[in-house]
Amino acid sequence: MGIEGRLLLPGLAVTLAIVALWWVLIDRLDREEHLIDQSAYEQTAIFARLVEEHAAATLRRVDDLLLDLAAHVDEGRAMELSNRRAFDEGLVVGVRVYDRDGLLTMEAGRAAFRGAILERGEFAEHRQNPRRRLIIGRPYVSPDSHDTLIPVSRRMENLSGAFTGIAVADVPVASFVRVYRVLGLPTGASVTLLRGDGVPLVRHTATPESDDPDPPQELGEIVGEFQQATPKPFGHTRSVSPVDGVERIVAYRLAKDYPLIALVGVSVDAVFGHWRSSARLYLGGAAVATMVIVLLILGFAIEWRWRHQIEQALRIRNRAMAWSGDGILIADATLPGMPIVYGNPALERLIGLRFPEQLGEGALWVLDRSIADPVGMEPLRQAVAMGRDVRVELSHPDPSNGQILHLELRASPVRDEAGQLVSLIAIVRDITAHKQTQAALAEAQREAERANVAKSKFLAAASHDLRQPVQALMLLMDTLAERTGDPETRCLLGTMDRALGALKMLLDGLLDVSRLEAGAITPAPCVFPVTELLARCAANSQPVADQKGLTFHIRPCGARIVSDPMLLGRVLQNLVENALRYTDQGGVLVGCRRRGTALRIEVWDSGIGIPTDQQDDIFEEFVQVGNLGRNRDQGLGLGLAVVRRLSAMLDHRVTLRSVPGRGSMFAVEVPLADPPDTDTPPIDSAANSPRPVLSATVLVIEDDAIVREGLSAMLTGCGCTVLTAATCAQALDHANRRPQPDVIVADYGLGDGRTGVEVIRDVRHALGLAIPAVLVTGDTTLSDAPGADVEDFKVMHKPVRSEELQRAITSALTAKRNGTVQTMAEVAL
Repeated sequence: MGIEGRLLLPGLAVTLAIVALWWVLIDRLDREEHLIDQSAYEQTAIFARLVEEHAAATLRRVDDLLLDLAAHVDEGRAMELSNRRAFDEGLVVGVRVYDRDGLLTMEAGRAAFRGAILERGEFAEHRQNPRRRLIIGRPYVSPDSHDTLIPVSRRMENLSGAFTGIAVADVPVASFVRVYRVLGLPTGASVTLLRGDGVPLVRHTATPESDDPDPPQELGEIVGEFQQATPKPFGHTRSVSPVDGVERIVAYRLAKDYPLIALVGVSVDAVFGHWRSSARLYLGGAAVATMVIVLLILGFAIEWRWRHQIEQALRIRNRAMAWSGDGILIADATLPGMPIVYGNPALERLIGLRFPEQLGEGALWVLDRSIADPVGMEPLRQAVAMGRDVRVELSHPDPSNGQILHLELRASPVRDEAGQLVSLIAIVRDITAHKQTQAALAEAQREAERANVAKSKFLAAASHDLRQPVQALMLLMDTLAERTGDPETRCLLGTMDRALGALKMLLDGLLDVSRLEAGAITPAPCVFPVTELLARCAANSQPVADQKGLTFHIRPCGARIVSDPMLLGRVLQNLVENALRYTDQGGVLVGCRRRGTALRIEVWDSGIGIPTDQQDDIFEEFVQVGNLGRNRDQGLGLGLAVVRRLSAMLDHRVTLRSVPGRGSMFAVEVPLADPPDTDTPPIDSAANSPRPVLSATVLVIEDDAIVREGLSAMLTGCGCTVLTAATCAQALDHANRRPQPDVIVADYGLGDGRTGVEVIRDVRHALGLAIPAVLVTGDTTLSDAPGADVEDFKVMHKPVRSEELQRAITSALTAKRNGTVQTMAEVAL
């Protein structure tokens, strides 16, 4: 048996002995305390019973006296009081009779009371209460003898039961104290007699110095000590007296016939004083003995720990290496071949070694034989030969199932203080899961890249397909506006124009926001009036508000701002749409406020509001408030995310104030532009002048029949001769005929696989002239058409407003009339 076994049994025995010693000591002290406490309870209960019985007997005799006195007064007979036993024994020092008006009609014995009886509460209580009962009044001090007296009164009535007055007997407190002195109370004990409502009548403390009752002013301090009557007629409590601050064990009893509570308390110090002194001696001796024993045991424990801490550390190290999930190999580098001195179970599991059979064999030889990967082992051999750390990755079949394991081997040489190599530690770790995770991540990245490419292709196709019908609508609407003069119809067409403008803005914004993450959108700030922005917002949002029965109002503003009209319009439109979506009653208000050099565009609503703890989250993707069911009518939760990204790109600050249940206010701050020069106001001839009337031949090359028809109708309404072609062959056919085209308007993507650039080039070569051309494309991925800069023609992106297209054609014709059109030979030179 080792030293642990030799120390364990004696230590256990000593511990049990100490526990037994303390258990016996504490049990004995507890039993003694219980016996003393029980004895005190019984003693105080006896005293309380004696006090209660004496008080009840005294009041009974006084009550008999008052009943007799009331009977004599009612009958008008005289009564001799001096020879009554209550007077002879000192239980009553005087009696008084008062009529119904509080006037003293009779007095016998010592005249102690000098006050007005009407001021006493018992007189009023007797007069108001028809029941004939005994009332114990508050004690008072006689002004002559300075004795404390207790007035006891009874109601007097005539034969009809009417109140005729009261009879009062003054009972001296000293008559009670005389009895309490002979009870044999221990020093420090107290006797208290309380009225049923807690008013103190008598209190006596047994002290060697004085046996007198406590002064009345001290009695007043204990009022309320037993104010809350207990449901039990007798019992015990343990508390600190509010009069003298002495802790006492108090027994109480409630009188059966009279509203009295008798309290008798003995001092806890007097009861437990001797026992506490003995207990301190016992506990002190036991503590000293325990400390000596603990010090002896501690000395043995320190010696045991000092002798075995090295062995314990080795056991902990070996256990940790055995439990490790990584294979650990230790070789002795001081011997030839570096023989293996340790290998843990994980190493056996990973590379199939068998210990302890292979202990003593060369480490490199064992690893070469177990891991059939000579290329991977070569860096390990070189690093060991040079005495440096190395990390290699190896592939090895799993000995249990034959699957390929990916292993990481780290080898570290250990040197002594002199720098000599003493051992080699190699750690083999299974990194198969890591390799699989890397492969999965790589495949996921490739899949994401493929999805991104597919998305880009879809957006490119969607861009062209969506813009084509919008372009046709805009051209046809402009043509219809030219052909009608009815004011109401033109008003409706104006509304359609604003709606199409909003649709164009939304289409551009939707497709451009999809390129936001790729960084393909660059803001193009310019100066423009904010009223244009508000008008587009009203045209797009008013029908939605009308459908929901909401009021929608936009306060006009004449400020000019600096921003990207399209991107800022998207921000404002998203905020208004969000307000309308989450407002069921009330309405939405859009207004502007000037704040220094900025203009705050504010959107107010009376909707559901946003809790404070969610006001940051709503600007994230797919986050919605009050749409736990993911109702698609409430959107997808992308609107405010787009607002956050676009406002950051525009460097416009967005703020939010909201009260749940009352509504929200979103605001975006936009820089104000300098006011225009009032002396020389700028004139935009293209925008303010009437639409020009063209007298030219225009060759329209467009494969979409609807767009081609819209372009033809618009240009014909402007006075042009229009030649239409859907393919390159049709365009060349028109070039070889008369009239010769003055300008070419071509789409970029044509149905026969040709591009508008190629067709314009072929037409120019067929005519031998560099005819002016305008290229219109629905592909937003092209910032410029390839070859457009060489051929010198303008590129426009669909949908194009008719005014913009007319200005481009006018500009091209102006250049032709000014003689700037060159022959193809001159272009070639």
